[in-house]
Amino acid sequence: MEGLIKFLDQYALIALIISAAGIIYKVGLHFIRLVTHPPVLKPYKNNAVDMIEPRGIIESIVKFFATPTKRSSKGNPIFTAGAVMYHIGIITVSTGYGISLLILLYHILNGNPIPDVSSGAQQSYNYSLSNIFAIIFGNGEWLQARFLFGPFAEFFVYFTWIIVISAFIGNSLLMIVHIFGLSGAIIRDIDPAAKGVRRKGRFKFSHLLFTSLVYAIIWTEILARLDIVHGMVYIHSILGATMIMIFPYSYLFHMFYAPVAVYYGARRWRYRYIA
Repeated sequence: MEGLIKFLDQYALIALIISAAGIIYKVGLHFIRLVTHPPVLKPYKNNAVDMIEPRGIIESIVKFFATPTKRSSKGNPIFTAGAVMYHIGIITVSTGYGISLLILLYHILNGNPIPDVSSGAQQSYNYSLSNIFAIIFGNGEWLQARFLFGPFAEFFVYFTWIIVISAFIGNSLLMIVHIFGLSGAIIRDIDPAAKGVRRKGRFKFSHLLFTSLVYAIIWTEILARLDIVHGMVYIHSILGATMIMIFPYSYLFHMFYAPVAVYYGARRWRYRYIA
């Protein structure tokens, strides 16, 4: 396991540098485009013929997500169920990683002791990247959870078990979709007007590759939590570092812009630019 820890120390540093370079480039490029070509979205103008009031903000956000999900669930229920369960799991787990990172940084910046995952010690000054990654990505294990969340550790562990299972089921369904090329397919009637309409799906190797990587991350998360294989948290952390490294260079980067997409999508709903 010592060799695995040394490898993670070096690999994590490389992954962070490559990821940071990609994020700075893409976000910087996007910022320049926003400054030079700012988006224009004028409010809906009422007139004497069509006096329509803007929708409520909450209603707009709910419809922004609910309407396409409802249509997709009719045309391709396997993909929709997988995507919904997968996103619930991944977004929640990623949020947990982010919170864990902030808590851990607070302790490190204040010079506080942190757990040593390799030895199982509750207090140490092992600030190596391998230990930091093992604490963050292993936040669902008891040693790390008790350090990070204190009295809320038990709730966090059991709650995130539900989330991990959701991600596992969702990702399993997406694996089926990508393997059989059902992504984007219409396999059932959407509504009476589209009765009999079918659309062949598409196979994308990149989608299958990243889904497989996430699948491996979920499996190592489960094995690490169950403590079936000693040191599994480091393999889990290596896969997590890999995901961080390729994140800005793949289609997964859309998650970075998700809050912006939700904002403008909800605004289009609110002012009825979309039905």
